[in-house]
Amino acid sequence: MFETFDSSISRIRVGLLSFAWVTALVQILTEKTYVMLIDLGVLAFVTFVVLTLPRLRRDTVLILLFLILVAWALLDHFPTTDEWVEGGRYVLIFTALLPTMAMVRATALLMPSVHRTQDALGKLPASASSGGFHLAANVFGAVINTGSLAILSAVLPKNATSARRQLAAEAALRGMVTAAAWSPFFVAFAIGQSFVGEANAWVAIAMGVFTSTAFALLSFPLLDRSFSFGHLRLAIDCLKPVLLRLLIVLAAVLLSAVVMEFTALSAVVVVMPLLVLVQFARYPDQIRPIASEVGNGMKAIADDILIIGAAMLIGFFAMRTGAFTTFVASFYAGVIPGWFALIVTPLAMMVLSVVGVHPVISSTALLAVFSGGHADAHPALLMQAHLIGWGAGTMSSIASLSVIMCASLYNIPSRRLAVGPNLWAGFGYAGVGGLILSLINMML
Repeated sequence: MFETFDSSISRIRVGLLSFAWVTALVQILTEKTYVMLIDLGVLAFVTFVVLTLPRLRRDTVLILLFLILVAWALLDHFPTTDEWVEGGRYVLIFTALLPTMAMVRATALLMPSVHRTQDALGKLPASASSGGFHLAANVFGAVINTGSLAILSAVLPKNATSARRQLAAEAALRGMVTAAAWSPFFVAFAIGQSFVGEANAWVAIAMGVFTSTAFALLSFPLLDRSFSFGHLRLAIDCLKPVLLRLLIVLAAVLLSAVVMEFTALSAVVVVMPLLVLVQFARYPDQIRPIASEVGNGMKAIADDILIIGAAMLIGFFAMRTGAFTTFVASFYAGVIPGWFALIVTPLAMMVLSVVGVHPVISSTALLAVFSGGHADAHPALLMQAHLIGWGAGTMSSIASLSVIMCASLYNIPSRRLAVGPNLWAGFGYAGVGGLILSLINMML
């Protein structure tokens, strides 16, 4: 009887989140034309939150408690009813991102072009697999994030040694998390854009292509003794079936952002379901399995939705009340040096992630302190520093969902994955990245 009740609650939660998702689309497309419907969506999301609270993981509870502490320290008054309503409408769009990505992930897992890439990667010689996994995870991860880890884990032979599984896991994780530097499909992008603005966020994304590429070219020979450019060419050849589709996706998102004047987040939330519908038209037999997988995915991402929702709500209240400006002025009079902001942001996110502080918390706090003219750093460079810090931190934190999932998929202890080559790679990525950004900022 309890299992039946639990199953019913799970279905209700999925239904509430789906309704909130649809109303977020309505809000993006019509702005405030249908205010009553949008407010019903906010109410549905609040009900979803209430039903989800008893099911939260322990680490999620700790993160939420920390965010409440941050809110208590920043806000000078308890939000009014009107502020709660406006905040709910603001957060509604952010909470639509993760269900959208769950749909994209479920669709990608069944695409023939993805399967062809999987087959090609499986045929790579062991000596070339590390670079192949890194590049493939960077490409797949740019759109489906952690779903790339699952796709690539299926490529490994069943009799692969522990050493080979660890090398593959480390490479896949490095590739996936560094895609955050150039992909608008990460939560990190949504958070950063809310602080630096749409135009600067897109400039940062363009810079991220060079950041991610430079990290790959430097890390390959340093972390893989068998690396050669011949192996790199083999790895790139494996990605040919999906590269055109990736370019189409990115072009569609960018075009809609320019033509429809959407923010990048809104463009992702609107365009990706349309592209999934195109896939449905091509392969109608995939509709049922994808719908089933999306439902399961929406249950699995409930904790992440609450975290991103809470972080964005606190940011909204703090920006409305000018709390960030007051907070910065309380410990530093004047403008913070740009070099300091650009070096500290990725390194602090990295260090805090290693000791278990979620990047949502550290990035929200650091961007609040350094954005808005508080630091003499170009907003696009600050955004890129934040994206580098996000990738570095999630690469080697034992509390990172990416590390935990990767360790499980590749059947290796998460401790070995976090405290190993990726730990030093993460520190190098954050430190060198921040230093280069500070030098660029000085030349502007």
